[in-house]
Amino acid sequence: MQTEIDEQRQATSASLDAPMAKLQVRRLTELDAAFAGFYALLIVCHLVAAWLRTGWPGAVLTDALACLYLLALAVRLLWRPLLLRLLTLGLVAGVCELATDAAGEGVAHSLNYPAGEPVLWASPFYMPVSWMVVLALLGYLGWRLRTLAPRPPIWLSAIICGLVGMATVPFYEEMAYRAGWWRYVPARNIGHTPLYVLFFEGAIAALLPLITGALLRKPLRHAAFLGLVAGAWMPVAAFIAWFFLGR
Repeated sequence: MQTEIDEQRQATSASLDAPMAKLQVRRLTELDAAFAGFYALLIVCHLVAAWLRTGWPGAVLTDALACLYLLALAVRLLWRPLLLRLLTLGLVAGVCELATDAAGEGVAHSLNYPAGEPVLWASPFYMPVSWMVVLALLGYLGWRLRTLAPRPPIWLSAIICGLVGMATVPFYEEMAYRAGWWRYVPARNIGHTPLYVLFFEGAIAALLPLITGALLRKPLRHAAFLGLVAGAWMPVAAFIAWFFLGR
C-alpha cells in the first residue's frame, strides 16, 4: 500500500515538473508572447473604455474579455496548470482585497465609486475579478522571473516586478478615472493616481516573485493559500503607503 502511495506521489510530482521543465527556459517562450498579447488586450480595452467613458459596464466587459483570453490559453494542456494556479491565486486575493477597498472608502475616505452601480460589500461587484486579471498578469511575471535559467536573485526579481507594477498603475488608474470606474480623493498625485496607490500596488507586485516560484510544484489548493497570503499583505501595504504618502 505504501509503495503504491509513493508511486502516486512520484507520478504527481513528475506531472507537475514536466511542464515546468518545458517552460523554465532562458529564451522567450510562446507563453511569454501570449501574455504580452494579454497585456496589449488590456491596454486597448482600457483606452477604449476611457475614450467612450463607458462607466462600470466597460469594466465588466474588459474583465470578461480578459477572462476569455486567459481561459483560451488554458485550453493548451501544457499551459493549463500554471494558468489555473495564477487565476486561483488572483481570485482569492481579489476577494480578500474587498476589505482593503472598504477601508479605503469608509475609513480613510480616500476612494470613491460612482453611485448606483452594483456593489459587493463596498466595492463594485466586478472588483475581485479585476484583481484576478491584474494578478494573473503580474503573477506570471513574478513566476517567470523565478523560473528563468539562470535564475536572478530573489531580491532583484522582487524589485523588477515591483517596478513593473508601479509603472503600470498610473496608466490603469488614469484610464479608470476617465472611464468613470472610480476616483481618488485629491492627494499627492501623478496624473489622477495618488502616490500612495502607486507604492501600494508596487508593493503587491513585489510580493509575487517571493510566493510564486514553486507554483507549479504545488497542488491547486496551495495557490489558494498563496492568494490568502497576498490578500493579507494588501491591507498592510495599503496602510503603510497611505500613512506615509496619503494623509
